[in-house]
Amino acid sequence: MITASQIREYLLTNSPWVDQDRTVDQILFGDGDKPAAKVGVCWYPAMDTIVAANGAGCDLVVTHEPLFWRHRPEEKHWWDREPGAAKRRFLQETGMTVLRAHDSWDQWPDVGIRDSWAGFLGFENLTFTLEEHPHVLGIYDVEPQPLRALAQHIADRVAELGEDSVRVMGDPDRIVSRPSLGVGCGCPTAEIVEAGSDVAIVCYDGASYWESRERLFEMDAAVIAVEHGTSEMPGIESLCTHLAEQFPGTEFEYLAEHPCPWTVTGKV
Repeated sequence: MITASQIREYLLTNSPWVDQDRTVDQILFGDGDKPAAKVGVCWYPAMDTIVAANGAGCDLVVTHEPLFWRHRPEEKHWWDREPGAAKRRFLQETGMTVLRAHDSWDQWPDVGIRDSWAGFLGFENLTFTLEEHPHVLGIYDVEPQPLRALAQHIADRVAELGEDSVRVMGDPDRIVSRPSLGVGCGCPTAEIVEAGSDVAIVCYDGASYWESRERLFEMDAAVIAVEHGTSEMPGIESLCTHLAEQFPGTEFEYLAEHPCPWTVTGKV
């Protein structure tokens, strides 16, 4: 069996890009040294997700995002307020431990957040990265195609993750061939557009409308937006697979969202 502390040590030891003194990759709840026979891995530890994890027999949940709606774990504003209090009581009653794997997994080469997202979309030809952060943002070369075709391709792919639409800015008939993407909220920036990306694939959390998406659009880049979780779920499934390979004596289960809430309702 494995412990949360051992998983954390493995991830941080192999993440030289992480500031060890300020990382949010911490034990968020429970006993980090408690052995776990089964580990659930999720993008966000919603109440439905941790209930499902407990029902599946998980002693430990490894999550990418925070437990109590604040990025830094020491911020306990919702610890004793609903709905945080109910979540805290449930974890106490079940004895579950929660570990966050965020700063480490964001930039993990090949199977981390960006590279898993790119692979899920079928982007294979990486042609540009930022030298100081090679696994955060990237530009890919794809077959030249109308923006509407690329957007439809992405919409078809993310439908498998529970998102039933994408938001597109730009002339649908414009020919694009250099999409860019990043790690969740680490969305394509002006610097990436200046490097030649003609369509930025962003998430709503990381690219607010007037501050980011509109600015990129006015820089003559098309924009395709998805939900934050959609862009990171392929990477979290990869995290589950990777941890299972590193710790073969422990069972790991990828926890798909319970439920996935980012759907839309059109005219009926």
